[in-house]
Order: sequence, then C-alpha cells, then structure tokens
Amino acid sequence: MASSSSSSSSSTQEEEQQRTTITTEYRILALYRFTPLVTANHHPSWDEQSLMKHPERHPQLLQLQSELYATLRRYETRGTLLIAPEGINGTICYPYPPPTLSHHADNNDKDTAEEIQKYDNEDDPVKSFISNHPLFGGDGLRTRSSVWKEHDDEHNNNNPTTNSNSNHRPQQAFQRLKIKIKPEIVTLGLGRPTTTTPSSIQNRHLQNQLANPNITKGTYLNPQQWDDAMRDPNVLVIDTRNSYEIDIGTFESAVDPQTRHFSEFPEYLERLAGEYDWDEKMMMKHHHQQQEKMNGDDDDDVRNNDGATSSNNQPPVKKKQPPTAIALFCTGGIRCEKATSYALQSNLFPKNLPIYHLEGGILSYLDDVAKRKSNKEGEGGEEGRGGSSSSSTFHGECFVFDKRVALTEGLEPTNKYVSCHGCRGPMDRRLLDKEVDSGGVDDESKDDAAINANVELQQKKKEYEQLLMGIRNLPPLTYDSVTQRWYVPGLTCPRCHDGTTRESFERFAQRKEQMEICAREGKSHFQDNGRKL
Repeated sequence: MASSSSSSSSSTQEEEQQRTTITTEYRILALYRFTPLVTANHHPSWDEQSLMKHPERHPQLLQLQSELYATLRRYETRGTLLIAPEGINGTICYPYPPPTLSHHADNNDKDTAEEIQKYDNEDDPVKSFISNHPLFGGDGLRTRSSVWKEHDDEHNNNNPTTNSNSNHRPQQAFQRLKIKIKPEIVTLGLGRPTTTTPSSIQNRHLQNQLANPNITKGTYLNPQQWDDAMRDPNVLVIDTRNSYEIDIGTFESAVDPQTRHFSEFPEYLERLAGEYDWDEKMMMKHHHQQQEKMNGDDDDDVRNNDGATSSNNQPPVKKKQPPTAIALFCTGGIRCEKATSYALQSNLFPKNLPIYHLEGGILSYLDDVAKRKSNKEGEGGEEGRGGSSSSSTFHGECFVFDKRVALTEGLEPTNKYVSCHGCRGPMDRRLLDKEVDSGGVDDESKDDAAINANVELQQKKKEYEQLLMGIRNLPPLTYDSVTQRWYVPGLTCPRCHDGTTRESFERFAQRKEQMEICAREGKSHFQDNGRKL
C-alpha cells in the first residue's frame, strides 16, 4: 500500500513538473490596425472635437476596454493595448498552452501530453479572440507572434540585479495588463495641442489630423522587395524610430531623423521636403532614369551628383537632387504606416513620388531573413555574385518595449543589451558588469586615469556626487570611457544620466532595493491583481 502511495505521489510530482514545464512557455503577440472604433452618430452628443479631447470618456471605447480586460485576464494575459478612435495597437504576452489546459488537466489523465500536442496545432484562443473581433479583427489586422521561454530570461533582462542563484521563477515578458484609451494609437501629434506649445506648432499639429491611414497610406513592400529598395541609391530610406532605438541597429543607408519622440517626425519631414528641388520636369526625368535602370540599363552616366553642373553650363543646383521614391520603416509597421499617411496627405512631396513602407516592420524582416537563411542552408546553396536573397540589409539588433529588450534574426532575444532602469532604453550589458564583476580592475583603472587627467571630468564628478549625496542603497557613480559619460549602474545609463533629477534617483534607488529583496525571496516585484492600472 505504501508502495502504491509512493508511486502515486511520484506520478503526481512528475505530472506537476510536466505542467510547470508547459507553463514556462509564453506567446508574445504584437498587433495593430487602423480602423474606426467609434461609430459615427452612435452617440449624437459626441462630436469630433469632444472625441479628440476626451476619448477616455467615450461609451464605445469604455465598453471595448472592459471587454478586453475581461477576456484577456481569463488567459492570464499581460502587456499593453492602446485603443483610440483610429484603431488598436499593442503587444501582449500569455501562457501557451493557456492555464485552462496546463493547470486544470486531470492528474490521472494519461492523455494530457497528447491533448497538449493537439492543442498546440489548433487555434490559439487569445489570438483567435483578437483576430476575429468584430471591431478590429479581419484581414486588416497586422499581427506578429513569437515565443518567450524561461531560458530566454537567462540573462535576467527583466531584472539586472537578480542573483542567478536565487529561487528564480518563470516570468512574463510584461509586469501587468494595461488597456489604455488614447487620442491616438501611435502619437504623431494629432490630438489636442498642449497649452505650452507655441502657436506655430499648434497649427502644425492641427494640420496633422490629415494623417489618417484609414483614408490613405503608402505602398507595402515585403522583406525581399525591401532589400531591392535598400540597394537602390536613388531611394531615400528613413528610419521613423527614435534615436535610442536606432543606436543599436538599423538598415544600411537609412537616414536617422534624430527624433526623441515620434511626434517630432512631421516637423522632420517638413524640413526634409525643403532640402530637395521638386521640379516636375526633374521628377519626370528621374522616374524615366529609374525605369531605364529597372529595364537593365544601369549606365552611371545618367546619375547626377548633388551640386553637379548641368550640360548647359548652368550654375550648380542649390537644392538636392530629389529621390525617385521614399521608403519608411519602424519596429512593427505602425509608425511607418502612419508616417506614410502624413507624407501623402500633407502635400509636402509631389503626388507622383512613390511612398513605401516595410510591411510588418523590422520584426517581420528579421523573421523572414532567418527563414530565408534556413532554407538556403537546407538547399546547400552558396552565396551568388552580388549577394544573396538570404543576406540581410539590417545591421545590429531591434529594440522592443518589453523584457526581451532587443531581438536578432529569427526574433531571438538579445544577449547583449539590458533595459536601463531609468529611461527603459537599451543599455550595453558591459555597463552592468562594472558593478557586479570585481574583475574589471583594468577598465576601472583606465577610467580613473582619464578622470584624473581631465579637469572638466573632475568637476563633473564633484557635481554628480553632491547631487547624489545621502541617497541610500545607491551604487557608486561610474564613468564610461567608451561613451565618455557618467552613469549609476543599475539605475541610469550614459544616455539618460544627465537628465535625471535627485528625486528620480531616490525613487530608482528605492525600487532597486525592493527588486533585490524580491529576487532573493523568489517573488515577483510587480503583482497584476486584476485591477485596471
């Protein structure tokens, strides 16, 4: 009898371990769609101005918010979704298979493993709910799914201070579920201007209401078509992301607009448009040259360099020779889609100028390149002349707004970057190693030598030390000779340190201490307790 009991206990433990193993895998689903979520005349008291001013009060959006919370919590979903009159956007993460199968399977069910395998080949209930939703589902919904497993968190990207020997639990890619109602699902500046905004920029923001992808948008290019555009010197390729994202990876030949927020992009496009000579005859000439090139005539004589003298000995053209097309890209496709809409509706560029954007963004491209390379290896092929269809024009890694921090080809999580506790942007892991690795004496000595040899650095150090004086549980102020900037390991990075106030440092230090305590006790720092946060 004891033997039977022991066997039963062992079996139960094995099944429990199996279920635990199953639930350490999560699915991450990125999605967006520009589509009207508010029915015209459904609420006569709501005009367009009221809707843009207080979308968070609109009955239809409130009802949708409640529905999303109720359904997604059923599957232990976390992440952030933004809903607005213009559509839906966000990224969510949930156990896969869902807890209804992995947690509640009968302990005596011998077919549990087969049931899970069967489920894995069937529709994902969360993705199915999203994809078939009557308001935003359907063919126009853009989605990109990837897998987040426990071993993907082995670099502790979610908590750089975690002790690897602590009682580590499988963690979600997000801390909690948030569904927010906003004026826009990606902020280009279409909403209400702030009272501190100059009147000239207020007028520009009001004009930005023309940027409506539900009316018009650019032409999609799939990843292989995108590579062709990348290699065409007459196509102007623009990265619509922010500078801190571009710093760790972008496409070759792409222009960095040097924006800190996407809402600055319309102003950048206005400046850009003024740099080119958009003469209609010149535009027709360039399109003719482009057509000749596509037909195989790649004569270098047809190309003119900026500022070149024309054949009739006229003085150099003051403005740049215009591109034959503009191609925009971003992380998942939503920012560049809205940017193409603004470019087309703002009348900044000639109507016959093609405006392209990368379908599915960088994430789609990285996924596609990995598949192409895998297929190439499977076929045993070799790289041909002039490159191969499996080669990548994207260099570096792609920043994402979750615990993965950045992704490489095949949407694999980074092992190079961690998230800065201050600005939440990407930070090179070597900067954390200075705090936790006592073996970096040589590097520290070099940094000290650089500081001692520079009076300005010594003065900066004194100013920072005075600012941070008295803050409890604060790591030492550190100088990075690579970026030639200061930072506090675990709290700030060289990019954001200068703009961090004492109040923020105190808050960051308290949070760091709480996270260290939770890590030692094997607890999660955040609890998603079902409230609408």
